[in-house]
Amino acid sequence: MSNQVYAPALLIRKCSGNDAKAITVLMRQLRYPTTVSVMKERLTSLENHPHYRSFVAELDGKVVGTISLRQFQTNDMERPVTRITSLIVDEDHRGKGIGKLLMAEVEAWGKRKGSEELFLSTGDDHRLEAKPFYEHLGFQCSGYRLSKSLI
Repeated sequence: MSNQVYAPALLIRKCSGNDAKAITVLMRQLRYPTTVSVMKERLTSLENHPHYRSFVAELDGKVVGTISLRQFQTNDMERPVTRITSLIVDEDHRGKGIGKLLMAEVEAWGKRKGSEELFLSTGDDHRLEAKPFYEHLGFQCSGYRLSKSLI
């Protein structure tokens, strides 16, 4: 009998178009309608954009989480800000610290890129259950999100 202990290997890395199938599965867990071909096209087109970034969390070689962000600056801002556009951890792997590690990677990226703030919005009621997670990481709720359809 061996005394070896198995420790799963978790890796946070930059996302690529090759991750489209895994990202599509994750997106569907939160009811985002998409297809693998559409996701591959989006990921590939933004892969080397200087103001967009996506990361994945790989557990023993399998993608179990993803986070995407966009940095921008407007004429009323002294420094740019970074917006988290999506964060998804596979439902079988939630509560294990993977989301926290993805958030840490995003914070580091934003700081390296000169952002003064990291923010996100969650508009759907079923996603409000994530609010305590974000608050635990230091996010504060401020204001309201207003939107208007242009189509």
